[in-house]
Amino acid sequence: MNVAMIRNFPQAFTSVLLAVLTLSYSGAYAHHTLNPIEEIRGHQQYEGQLLRYDLINALARFRHLKSEELSFVSKAAALSAAAVIGVFSWPTAETTVWAARMLWHWSFFMSSFALISSAHQRLLRHLPGKDDLDYDEDKIMLALNLFLQPPLAPADLSAKVQPRRISRRMLWVWQCPTMLMSYSWVLFLVGYALHVLTPVFHPSQAEISPKAQIALVTVCGCGLVVLNFIFCACLCQIRLQKGAQG
Repeated sequence: MNVAMIRNFPQAFTSVLLAVLTLSYSGAYAHHTLNPIEEIRGHQQYEGQLLRYDLINALARFRHLKSEELSFVSKAAALSAAAVIGVFSWPTAETTVWAARMLWHWSFFMSSFALISSAHQRLLRHLPGKDDLDYDEDKIMLALNLFLQPPLAPADLSAKVQPRRISRRMLWVWQCPTMLMSYSWVLFLVGYALHVLTPVFHPSQAEISPKAQIALVTVCGCGLVVLNFIFCACLCQIRLQKGAQG
């Protein structure tokens, strides 16, 4: 039992981490990402033309839902970025508490990368459309690589091939634009709350601008967003290359 718990610990830890990170948009995450991918995983082993159509329809549904989500994300992220730009035009923004300005910088950076990350649309081109039933085997394998872990070669060639599990890394990639957009609004609102509460803080905290401190912390936060964007882009490219080679 202890050995099994140790083996399952990374997957359990990842599940808990995803649950915490997606707390502010859990409904959208389940509806547009997790549930459709679960459906695709359930149809991955098909035998016969009818079951094959079920898989193609599941892939088409994911493409439709994700297109709707990314369209909303692009609009919401653009609005978030515009809100931050508007806030910095306020005369009182210069005298607000430094943490509020730092959060607004982070919010603007996240909303900007939410817009860039909406380029996930290019991945959707590898998925079938609603009436695209003439979808060959190579395209199906490429599509499954965008959701599931790589297939494991069984030690015994006569053994039945085990179903592929959902790739947690690809889950992260698919939900990333929504996460960035959601966090951009959360940080904007928290920063706004701090701005409103500025008179509550000690006057020195509102009037003295520790520019070096703001710059260092802001750059660290923005660096994490950049690294996450690079990770998602590289992982998508690797998955597409594996599908083309396989």
